[in-house]
Amino acid sequence: MKTETFEGVMEQAYSRKLDTPIKFSGDFSAFENKPEIPANLLPTDADIVDWVNNKAKANARQKAMQAALDAAGIVRPTLENDEQLRLRKMYDILVANKTSHEEARAIAAATLGLKWEQ
Repeated sequence: MKTETFEGVMEQAYSRKLDTPIKFSGDFSAFENKPEIPANLLPTDADIVDWVNNKAKANARQKAMQAALDAAGIVRPTLENDEQLRLRKMYDILVANKTSHEEARAIAAATLGLKWEQ
């Protein structure tokens, strides 16, 4: 068994954007091979059947959702087909480069010759 660490940043909580991102970190004991796992933690045959069925259901659900989107004529936004996505990507790059929110929006709109919808 070994200790593994994790970390991340929360930018949203409870369906709301946080004013300031919050960093978090932690650790846990990870098993390195099956013999280390106590018998009471191993999945039962029913657990394995449920896992396989849930995996198949998730796959089928995703395919059905994509087929419904395709049938409705809804396409995945890309830089080539969505002006607002292009604006957001340029804005993200500018903000990552320490440009202010207002200036980044203005530069992105002026450079691309587009208007923000929101």
